[in-house]
Amino acid sequence: MTTPAERMRNLVQAGAFLKEVRANEALPTQLREEADRLLRHYPTVVELQMLASDCSMLAAETDWDWVRNSLCGAHT
Repeated sequence: MTTPAERMRNLVQAGAFLKEVRANEALPTQLREEADRLLRHYPTVVELQMLASDCSMLAAETDWDWVRNSLCGAHT
């Protein structure tokens, strides 16, 4: 069974992965452009917090400092 913390971590890690793909010039342009397109609509930290406050499946024990660092960290 997936916990709320695991769900949030998965969302954050998916966003971080897309940012890495977008920045990796060794990858094909089409792939990097698709990652960029998806990131334009990816939730921000504030949006994730609002979603978590409305959804018990995401709220609970989320470490928001970790989320901020993962989404807004050096891999942007």
